[in-house]
Amino acid sequence: MLKLTDNQLIVLSKAAVRDDGVAVAPHGMSKAAAAKVGSSLVARKLVRMSRSKPGMPVWREAEGKNISLVITRAGRDAIGVEEDATPSNRTALQATCANAIAETQKARGAVQPEERSNGAAPRTGSKQALIVDMLSKEQGVTIDALIKATGWLPHTTRAALTGLRKRGFAVERIPQAPGASLYRIASRSCPARV
Repeated sequence: MLKLTDNQLIVLSKAAVRDDGVAVAPHGMSKAAAAKVGSSLVARKLVRMSRSKPGMPVWREAEGKNISLVITRAGRDAIGVEEDATPSNRTALQATCANAIAETQKARGAVQPEERSNGAAPRTGSKQALIVDMLSKEQGVTIDALIKATGWLPHTTRAALTGLRKRGFAVERIPQAPGASLYRIASRSCPARV
């Protein structure tokens, strides 16, 4: 199987799903990146350049002419998609393309969204684990105590609290005397790291 970048896989997959086989640049891709991806796919004969017809997505403009990229048989083979896909199995085709992208990313060691550390407890022995332990006390803990325990600056300590909130910890602030507050974890909705 050909080695393709994530962007190349996305472009080929989107083209394979379309009835006309025309490649469309992924949302958010810059013109320079689209040009690079397009030229690499053309060079590998996975797509062919075609003059754009009315209503066709335009990949680029050259000498006043609109150019579209159309997936070739080799391009379909590169991502493992049949050429005679009908609209009825369009969803299955999209799932196949998404799986191909996921497998390539996994083979390269890319972190999948569901494998990211969001929602997981901090690593045992880390300063964040220390903060979680201190915040787990019923009476709570002050920012000053967290600063002293970790050796972090105040803004770093507050940022760590925000990070814990993003991970799913319900960190609550209990106002005390003016200028002082206690922080504690009200509930822990995250699983422990295995």
